[in-house]
Amino acid sequence: MPVHPEEPQGSVIGRLLSSARSLWHLRDFRRFWVANLVSNLGTSAFVMAMSWLTVKSYGASGIAALALGYGVPQFLLQVVGGAAADRINRRRLFQLTETGFLLVALTLWLASMQGSVPLWLLVAVNACNGAISAFDSAARTALISEMVPRPALMEAQQLYSASSNITNIFGPALGGVLLSIGTSDRSHEEVAFFFNVISFVPLLALIPWMPSVQSATHAARAQGESFLRSVAQGMHFVRGAWNLRALLQLLAVVMLLGMPFQTLLPIFVHGHHAMGGDQSHGIYAALLSAIALGGFVGALLGMASGSGRQPGWPLLASAAGLGLSIVLLAASDVIHWASLAVFFAGACGVLAVNLDTALVEGLTPVALQGRVSAIASLSKGLQSFSAAAASGLMHWIAVQRGVPGSGYVPVQVAMGLALILVVVLLRGPLLRLERTAA
Repeated sequence: MPVHPEEPQGSVIGRLLSSARSLWHLRDFRRFWVANLVSNLGTSAFVMAMSWLTVKSYGASGIAALALGYGVPQFLLQVVGGAAADRINRRRLFQLTETGFLLVALTLWLASMQGSVPLWLLVAVNACNGAISAFDSAARTALISEMVPRPALMEAQQLYSASSNITNIFGPALGGVLLSIGTSDRSHEEVAFFFNVISFVPLLALIPWMPSVQSATHAARAQGESFLRSVAQGMHFVRGAWNLRALLQLLAVVMLLGMPFQTLLPIFVHGHHAMGGDQSHGIYAALLSAIALGGFVGALLGMASGSGRQPGWPLLASAAGLGLSIVLLAASDVIHWASLAVFFAGACGVLAVNLDTALVEGLTPVALQGRVSAIASLSKGLQSFSAAAASGLMHWIAVQRGVPGSGYVPVQVAMGLALILVVVLLRGPLLRLERTAA
C-alpha cells in the first residue's frame, strides 16, 4: 500500500493515525516493529537493572566507569560501523550484531547467578555492547530505509522511535517487578538479566525473512573501492553540506549536555534525602517510566511535525526545553515534581533527537545513509563521555563535602543551564535551516 504522508490535512491526531496506518500495511516494517518491541522491552529492563546494581554496589564512580565502558568503543568504532553497513549485506550484519548482543546478555546473566558481579565485568559487558552497537545502530537505521518508501522514511523512523519509548515506559516498571522477585529482600538483577536474554528470540527468528538489498556501495566494493575511501566519502559529504553540519552541531550539544540526565538519574535517586532507602529501586523504575512516557509523547509530536517544512523552531524549543527540565529535576524535592520534570525532559529530548536525526537522514542519499548515520551517532557517543565526566565530578564533590549524593545538584544544574545557553547561541544556523527548508 503506498504511503502519502503529505495528504492528511486534518488534525494532528488524524495525521498521526493516517501515517501509522499506512506504515502498518507494510508487512516487513510491521514485523520488524513488533519484534523490536519485544527486544527493546528486555533491553529496557536490562539497563534499569544493570544501572541499579552498579550504583548500589559501586556508587557514582561505578556509573562513571559504566558510561565510559560503553562510550569509548562505540565512539571509536561508529564510523567504521556505518561504512560496514553500506558495504556489507545489512541483513547479515544485523543478524551478527543481534547475536553478539545475545551472547553478551547470556554472559552477564550467568555471572549474576553466581552472586556479586564485579565492576570490571559490568564495564566489560557495557564495552562489548558499545562496540556491537556501533555496527548495530547503523545497520538497523539502513534496514528501515529499505522497508519503506523514501517519502515515508521520516514517519517510519519516528514510529520506530515510538515503539522504543513504549517499551521504555513499561520496561523499567517490569524491571522493578523482576528485581523484587526472589526469596530474599535483596534486589534480584539476575531475573531481569534472564528476561533480557529471552527477549532476543523473536527478533533473531525474524531476521532471515527481512529484505536483503544490495546498495550502490556494495557495487563500489566489488569494483575494488577501499574501506578507508568509503569512510572518507561520508565525511566529505557532510563537510560539503552546511545544513547537515548545523543539525549535527545541535545533536552534539543535546547529547553532551542534555541526554546524560538519564544515565545520572540513579545517582539522583540513591543519594536523595527523601527518595533513597530500601524501596528506592522502585522510585528509580517509576522515574524511568515517566521519562519513557514523555519520550513517547515526544515521538508522537515528531511524527506530527515530521512532514513540516519549518524545523528550526521545534528543534530550538525542544532542546531548550530539555535544559530547563533538567534544572527543574535537580531542584525537585519530592517524587511528584521529579516525575513531572523527567516527563518533560523525556519528551523534549526525544523530540529534539528524533527531528534532528530524521532530517539528517532525509538530506542523505540512500547509498551514504549508513556512513552519515554513523557520523551522527558520533555526536550521540558524547553522551557516554559526558555522563562519565559528570559522574566522576559528582563523586569528587560528594567526597570533598563528606555528604553522599551532594554533588548531583550543582553539576546537573550547570549542565542544564549550559545547554540552554548554547542552544541560544546556535539559533542563527537553525533558523537559516528553517528558511532554506521553506
